Amino acid sequence: MNESLSALAEQLKHGDRDVRASAALSLGKAADASALDALLRALAAEPDFFVREYLTWSLVRLGDPAVLPLIRMLAHERAVARHSAAHTLGKIGDARARDALMSALTDAHAGVVGKAAFALGKIADSKAIPPLIELLAHEDRELLATLVAVLEGFGPCAVPPLIHALKHDDWRIREQAADLLRRIGSEEAVPALVQSVNDRFWQVRFAAANALGCLGGPEARDTMQSMCEDSHPFVRALVLRTMNSFNIHAPPQLERHSC
Repeated sequence: MNESLSALAEQLKHGDRDVRASAALSLGKAADASALDALLRALAAEPDFFVREYLTWSLVRLGDPAVLPLIRMLAHERAVARHSAAHTLGKIGDARARDALMSALTDAHAGVVGKAAFALGKIADSKAIPPLIELLAHEDRELLATLVAVLEGFGPCAVPPLIHALKHDDWRIREQAADLLRRIGSEEAVPALVQSVNDRFWQVRFAAANALGCLGGPEARDTMQSMCEDSHPFVRALVLRTMNSFNIHAPPQLERHSC
């Protein structure tokens, strides 16, 4: 590392965050691989979000040389370091990180899991879909939103595993799978969704009926008619709204019963 880069690397340890940010930005502009170790150490230790973003940008500029060290950082003892590593790997999008990011889906910190999921979506390897689906019962709402967006982004590749997930032991995963099939819009899923309207959990029936209503077709319309007397009022109300959109009218007594 030349003298000017060494001076910038030292500034990454400065007490003033503005000095650290300026140094990270300058090192990124230089895009010199000799600064890699200093950038990685700073990324693992940096407490400030905005400075970490500059460090991430600098590492993305370095590209290939940064990938393997960032993969190793996914095992760092500090959650913020693991989070930053996953975030940066997602920005780089190198397929070599797939297995390590899939392992990071089991991290104890939801933020790390979310960044790992996002990075896997950027890499777009379908092997990541099943472990992502297994997380759809997670209680962290922000993480769940990330998982849904990532899985939706896989598009048709996600349809077969999502259809399989309609028979998952956890009703929350069945519910999310049905909703994702609606979002992706796959007619291939209709027969499996028709089976899901008999699920013992109303949330799954609701998601399946909603998906069928969006997908449409004769089988979906016939299924809507069969659901007019569902045991849950939310499901009945959805079915009646959907039937109206199909221009199919339920018997008046059922309409009154569902209001």
